[in-house]
Amino acid sequence: MATALHLAARGQKVYASMQSLDKRQSLIDEAAARRVSVELLALDVDHEESVQSAVAEVLQREGRIDVCINNAGIALMGTIERSDESTVKAMFETNFFGALRVTRAVLPAMRDQRAGTIVNISSAAGHVALPCLGIYSATKAALGVASESLASEVYPFGIRIVVIEPGFVVTPILRRGLESFQIDERSPYFDAERHTYAIFAQGEQTGSDPQVVAEAIEAAIDDPERRFRYRVTPDAPGLIGGRARMTDEDWVAMGRHSSDEAYFTEFAARFSMG
Repeated sequence: MATALHLAARGQKVYASMQSLDKRQSLIDEAAARRVSVELLALDVDHEESVQSAVAEVLQREGRIDVCINNAGIALMGTIERSDESTVKAMFETNFFGALRVTRAVLPAMRDQRAGTIVNISSAAGHVALPCLGIYSATKAALGVASESLASEVYPFGIRIVVIEPGFVVTPILRRGLESFQIDERSPYFDAERHTYAIFAQGEQTGSDPQVVAEAIEAAIDDPERRFRYRVTPDAPGLIGGRARMTDEDWVAMGRHSSDEAYFTEFAARFSMG
């Protein structure tokens, strides 16, 4: 919602989509409060027919699509062993396949007009796969890799692909992820569960406002350097850079810590949170 309202306030014609228009009132109220205009569309990225219908409506009304922002996502947390198949499929369906559906739907029009920008919202988690976040991280890593390939494919047509990689952003998605996280003292993974929950609970307290990401998206769209990747919250460079400086073996070995003090001492030494 923050991005739609921000771009509308900058004078852009914005079509904001949501899975169900039953949830539209908060966006309508906020747009009215800011005195901006936002068009609303029902679009469920999990279903091809819904995607095609929404894109066709925009093209029928406007004749073109200049920017497409793929930001639908869900973040459910848990160990690999305890992540049931339906949960895994649901996250990939929305976070990865949903973005692909929307991208494929808008590309023909962008190729015809030989211009356009597709912004894919990935995450620092695509580079830093914390314990109990493996499936979510996998969806974001997959989106980043697919975007890299796509960027080269569409380059001859004047189409640009942008990947946004935030760290912690205080959104309902983060809250739902924490609420979904099962921590059980009897679990063989209790140490890992406890440590990751603490990191995300802290992230909810100190993370960035969604407005930070909205402004970064606008800046990326208008960036004359036309970079591919943008790390956009204060903690993202420290998280991604910290992991890049570690060997894979050092990263894996962080799982050895059973004490909170030992784990978080090493975590603080390895990673700067902004």
